[in-house]
Amino acid sequence: MLEPVRLDRRKLSMAYTEIETIRKTLPKSALSDLAKEVVKRVANNLRAPIPPELRPTSGQIDELCHALLSQDPLAAIGLIEQAQRQGFSYETLCQIYLAGAATRLGEWWDEDRLSFYKVTIAASGIYAILRTLRLQRVLPVHDLRRTAIFASVPDDTHTLGITVAADMARDRGWDITLLTGLSHDALVDEIEGQDTALIGISASGKRMLPAVLKLIVALRLCQPKARILICGNITSLALNLDSMVGADIAAADFETAISYMEKIVTEVPQP
Repeated sequence: MLEPVRLDRRKLSMAYTEIETIRKTLPKSALSDLAKEVVKRVANNLRAPIPPELRPTSGQIDELCHALLSQDPLAAIGLIEQAQRQGFSYETLCQIYLAGAATRLGEWWDEDRLSFYKVTIAASGIYAILRTLRLQRVLPVHDLRRTAIFASVPDDTHTLGITVAADMARDRGWDITLLTGLSHDALVDEIEGQDTALIGISASGKRMLPAVLKLIVALRLCQPKARILICGNITSLALNLDSMVGADIAAADFETAISYMEKIVTEVPQP
């Protein structure tokens, strides 16, 4: 159960800033893919059986949609906090309230009732709120201090570097799960089902940037507490990757990456 407290404004601001950075960086087609990714993944949470008296009404979901579409980011946040004060659980907020809004926005988008610009505004709000809700949630602590997932970006065939890096990290005492050759959805589903403190993403060049950003958006929704490390040839480009979409660090070489990994070992709580 999520305690009915004010959403962390600093974390919300960071999430909105990440999306704004993307909006200024990517072409319209890539932004559309990211907005669809947010709407689809949040709408897919609509699955939990929740008693009718604890479910938001259709009118409340419409109100949340209109707040998300407004120019005022605090409008939707206020509704979420109001729902928390009314006793809505974390599961209701995420799996019914936000998921219901995402589903309705997707329907309006399919019916051409929303412009591209409005959809990206709404998706930004959903992403920021859901990220903050999940970051504030108190979860059981597992011993994840030397566990990491290394993955190549979907459709990137240059996987030798990440494979070698995984072996080198294992030699340093890390438990590494290596994921290569998976589609976007398969990769996210695989990572969502695992406990990990760190996710290393490898990409070979600038052409992979839309896929990298789409992947990080999905991972921030399904693994909000994991650190995200970007590596591969893409880090040699002046893209400010460590400020985009919440990536924690971009490491141009293995020693930089492993130094960061060793640093966070001391920051992950012991069970």
